[in-house]
Amino acid sequence: MAIRMTTLALLSAAFAASALPVRAAEIVPDALAAVEAEVAGRCKSAIYGADFADSIDFNNDGLVDAIFNLGAVNCDGVPGGLCGNVGCPHEFYIRVAEGGYFLAATADLYGYTMKKRFGNMVLELKANAASCGRSDSEYCTMTIRVRNARFETISKK
Repeated sequence: MAIRMTTLALLSAAFAASALPVRAAEIVPDALAAVEAEVAGRCKSAIYGADFADSIDFNNDGLVDAIFNLGAVNCDGVPGGLCGNVGCPHEFYIRVAEGGYFLAATADLYGYTMKKRFGNMVLELKANAASCGRSDSEYCTMTIRVRNARFETISKK
């Protein structure tokens, strides 16, 4: 029994020691500049459409956050050139009270809308059917509430 407990203790210590350290999200002073720099690394020439950037408080903390739709980028002469077969990349940046933004989430989406529910803003995301565990050709519509930096799924259909 003592040998078994010692072995378990050693295994636990080995797993704990081999765990990767958790990194804090990098805070950038200007989310738009950070995303434009990322796009510049992927496209030789980029033209940004009107729906590329949206400034809105999506986590209900009173600070204006930012959502970037990389599908609105004409990359090297190709409209939506950064999109794939499951939608276009969207990046969700949360503003922090001390100043700056951090990248809280990315998702390949066909679009999103903001709606007010019970006094709070929620995201309604249009994603690939696989996001709802389906294989049909219809969109998966997910309603997401964001609290602080945590994205919580309210519903999927």
